[in-house]
Amino acid sequence: MQLSNANKLSRHPFASIIGRRIIIILVIISSLITFISTIIQLYGDYRHEVSAVETRFQELKDVHVESLTINLWEFNERQLNIRLEGLVKLPDISFIKVTSATGSQFWQAGSQVEGDKISQLIPLEYSNQDSDSSFMLGQLYVESSSDRIYQQLLETFLSLLITNGIKTFIVSALILWVFQLSVNRRITGILGYLDHFRPNQRHLPLELEQTPFVTSERDEISVLALSINQLSHTLNRLYEEIETERDRFTDFANAASDWLWETDEDDKLIFASEQMLLQMGLIDIQAYNRNFIELIPNQALIEAIENRHDFKGLEVKLSIAETERIFVFNGKVVKSESQSAVMRGSAIEITSQKRAEQALQDLNETLEKRVVQRTLQLEKSLHELEITQNQLIEREKMASLASLISGIAHEINTPLGVAITAGSMLEPTSKSDYNYEAYKLMQDNLQRVVRLVQVFKQTAAQNGQNRVESVYVKQLLSDVIVGLQQKLQKKQISVQLECEDNLNWPTITQSWVQIFHQMIDNSIIHGFEEANPDNLIRISIIETTQGLTVCYEDNGAGMPKDALNKIFEPFHTTKRNTGCTGLGMHIVYNQVSQALTGSIQAESEPGQGLKIKIQLPPLPETLSVGS
Repeated sequence: MQLSNANKLSRHPFASIIGRRIIIILVIISSLITFISTIIQLYGDYRHEVSAVETRFQELKDVHVESLTINLWEFNERQLNIRLEGLVKLPDISFIKVTSATGSQFWQAGSQVEGDKISQLIPLEYSNQDSDSSFMLGQLYVESSSDRIYQQLLETFLSLLITNGIKTFIVSALILWVFQLSVNRRITGILGYLDHFRPNQRHLPLELEQTPFVTSERDEISVLALSINQLSHTLNRLYEEIETERDRFTDFANAASDWLWETDEDDKLIFASEQMLLQMGLIDIQAYNRNFIELIPNQALIEAIENRHDFKGLEVKLSIAETERIFVFNGKVVKSESQSAVMRGSAIEITSQKRAEQALQDLNETLEKRVVQRTLQLEKSLHELEITQNQLIEREKMASLASLISGIAHEINTPLGVAITAGSMLEPTSKSDYNYEAYKLMQDNLQRVVRLVQVFKQTAAQNGQNRVESVYVKQLLSDVIVGLQQKLQKKQISVQLECEDNLNWPTITQSWVQIFHQMIDNSIIHGFEEANPDNLIRISIIETTQGLTVCYEDNGAGMPKDALNKIFEPFHTTKRNTGCTGLGMHIVYNQVSQALTGSIQAESEPGQGLKIKIQLPPLPETLSVGS
């Protein structure tokens, strides 16, 4: 029910929905309790009446049976009938009958019960005091009507029902009256107050009717009325503040030079500040309820409004009074439950700022271009200098390391030769000699050291005997591939060489052989784990104005980033347990950077193979490695 229907509520007690519901519930509960208690009481009365009848039967047995037996023994029919007539008049006795033992004679009084009855059969025995013997003379049959008990119970039930009904009616009426005074009347007053409450009118407090001994100023409804008074007072104050803020905002909007606007869900203008209307040469009647995008025909603004999205800093050029002016529009979509999505926004004119910026831009355009060009040149030079510096540092580090390794190899070469010579003198004469296994193990490890020393010597790129000479690059690489053909076929690796047949290049032949031998050997060992017809190594050599660009690629297993960062470091290997020393790619780096004065870069990802790019400048044919 709406609050506007509060005035339709009646102040009559029986018109109260809550009151009627309470009375109905009270009557139902009271009736159930009355019914249950009445049933219990009736059952008790019934048991009491039945017990009284049984007591009466027991009284006949204890008091009158003896005299009836004597009368029957003496066969005094007159006295027997008198006694029966007297006994049938006793309470709870409806019919009594004495029957002889033979059943041929009987004496009775009263009327037999037709309906429900309570009966008992009592034997009549005569005892001879002289002989202490007894004789069965007959039987006494007694009946008591149950209808009398039922009638009495029915009267009791109706009496209780009427009495409890009257009490329930009186209590319900009193409760309804108290409810009307304490709840219904005051709730109706609260609803009437709320129905007529207006936050824009002067605040009048809610006053409830109080009834002595029934209501209190501290009960729940009084506290509710106090809360409503506080709430209504707060609403009045908030409404006044809202009105003040609205007036203040209207004054600010009219005094500000910025444009303020609002459109409805149909993109029609429903509010515009005075400055906006004044500068556009419009009045309220001409502007309001017109399509906003018709008043400001700008494609970017039209798209922003039709898309119903917030936007900021949208520059719009407008022609007002035959003058081009530039504005920055801002818009925000506002949604509420009472209305569809509307847009509110502002517009700031930046025509003077744009003109000043354009003038400053035109003034500094030449200077900016010169600064940009000079900056680009300096950045390029600085970048090249940093690259050269890093290359020199890396080359110097690798050269020092290679020299150290070569020196160590040279120093251990002599004692290693002595050890091999001395060991050969200890060779047993027979393989069955128990020292033969120790001798064999010593010689194998000495030979392994010899091979390591030879590898260490290869890391030193400088060798005065290697001189620059012109070679046919494709032929040279073909010879290297043929030398590794057995290893390549074992893993079913195909080598694709892309190079001009007549490419003649001044370089150091031995360095090229070592570089490509190590790279191919590295792919065989680390790149291709198993034999596969799809295994491929691709070598591409292109001559440019800067020198030679060598691209080496395989489609092997690739490597993670942490292993790629250490690919050129000496002694770094992922298969040390298979006898790898980790010097192969370090030799490649030294040969490229030291002997051939070039640069080398590696790229790889797991499962994507390995790609190595080498840049080699031309070498003078008179240059040696040591010069």
